[in-house]
Amino acid sequence: MVATPAENPVSATAYWTLAARYADAMSARPVANDRFAERFTDDEARAVAHRFRSQRRASASFPVRHRLIDDLLARELERDPALRVVLLGAGFDSRAYRLDGGRWVEVDEPAVLDRKETRLPAREAPNELVRVPIRFAHTALADVLAAYATDERIAVVLEGILGYLPAGQQAELVGTLTELFPRHVVLCDLTTRTFLARYGRRLVALLREAGARFESSDTPEAVFLEHGYRVTERISVAQRAVELGAQGAPPGLLVRLLPSLREGYCVWALEHSP
Repeated sequence: MVATPAENPVSATAYWTLAARYADAMSARPVANDRFAERFTDDEARAVAHRFRSQRRASASFPVRHRLIDDLLARELERDPALRVVLLGAGFDSRAYRLDGGRWVEVDEPAVLDRKETRLPAREAPNELVRVPIRFAHTALADVLAAYATDERIAVVLEGILGYLPAGQQAELVGTLTELFPRHVVLCDLTTRTFLARYGRRLVALLREAGARFESSDTPEAVFLEHGYRVTERISVAQRAVELGAQGAPPGLLVRLLPSLREGYCVWALEHSP
């Protein structure tokens, strides 16, 4: 998940995606418009963004991905303003401050949540917000989330998370969710192996240099389907970037002509119910 570099190498992506959202918010035509990103943007975030400066297309995709999940969550919250929303590997997410409604639970490494609390205290959120620390390498997620187990329908956000988990850990995570929350929707991004091979080789290499491995298959949704989920939404990040006129979006013609580009990186909504 995300944390400081000493605790978890995936932390680099937390700062990188933060920098991308900040750049988007400061642009003339923001896509995600995460106006709270500025609170967390410091020299460390800028240094990580500089390390990934060659990955302009990937950086441009992050605000689009964030916007897509925002839109799906906003729709869920319109239907149920008291919906419990669990953000796993929350990083510098500020949705509890930007979206209307929800009872929010942010789960991440202690160092990340401590930093968030100093710069954006939970008490300032207009919605109910609880921050739950976890040492992912040392503590079972089920033990941390047991206090929130419920038969009520909830939403779980897994943004920028699943690709860093080996298949066995993905299955364990999904199994934990289905056991604790029989009725829930998962909002996540999934990337295919073909997409990574054709468009993300340099990115995967940079992540490995930072100590993080990113892997996938050509059916990344299979782990959910095997646990009884059904797909309710699948939205192409590249296609939506074109539609939004996002800065750095791929050429629209390429998106139309290349299924591997259009369909290889998507935001999914997956529903689980008994």
